[in-house]
Amino acid sequence: MVMILSNSEIGRLSEKVDERIFRRIDESRNFFYKLDENVFFLTFHWLDHQKVTIYSCCDELIVITDSKEVADFAGNIDVPDNGMLQLYEFFMELTSEDIEKLENLENSISALEDRLLVDNKPDKEGISAIVTVRKKILHMKRYYEQMEFMTDEMAAADSSFAFIDKKFDRLLEFVIHLQEYEEQVREAYQSQIDIEQNNIMKLFTVITTIFLPLTLLTGWYGMNLVMPEYKWAYGYPVVIAVAVAVVVILMIIFKKRKWF
Repeated sequence: MVMILSNSEIGRLSEKVDERIFRRIDESRNFFYKLDENVFFLTFHWLDHQKVTIYSCCDELIVITDSKEVADFAGNIDVPDNGMLQLYEFFMELTSEDIEKLENLENSISALEDRLLVDNKPDKEGISAIVTVRKKILHMKRYYEQMEFMTDEMAAADSSFAFIDKKFDRLLEFVIHLQEYEEQVREAYQSQIDIEQNNIMKLFTVITTIFLPLTLLTGWYGMNLVMPEYKWAYGYPVVIAVAVAVVVILMIIFKKRKWF
């Protein structure tokens, strides 16, 4: 039979599990222990951060958790009264939707990539979206790492769990792939930000370069010195013409170099 209990009822296992093992549960994020032949005791934290504790033997499976979703997975088990087969079925139920969830996450990263790199200019919202996705992937990676370590021990204790172990290995590889994909999107987005900043600096450089000779002219004629041009009838128009010529020539040069 499959028994589903809440975390407040974990004391009901005190007759089946030594107190020292209970202490190890509190000290570990995930834990596996083979109590006897075909008697497993294990604990882990699911994706919703809720703790899951399982006791499995030949004639029963006890699942202790406050997670409604994990309890639903345990409630879907319909195999005969064999605790080890029920434990195997539990992990099959637990991972039944994982590939679909990871594929949906991959699609969301792809959509984020299109939105950030094609549709919009870099902004704070884009950076915030990337950070949110990164945290989600990191959380899933930690979950699958703990499950991969735990199922390694389960497979070593009972070879019938080798498939479960390989399944978590593949799921972890998928998450690592998503992490690399997200990193590529982040680097591409950062490159786009750098390009935008370079364009702004280039614009400032163009403006500064244009006005620098004009500043030199105004500074030159702003000095309190008597210059020959002051007595020349065409002095003022010539200075204006020189200033305009400088601006036009520099703009032609910048245009040819495609600076704007």
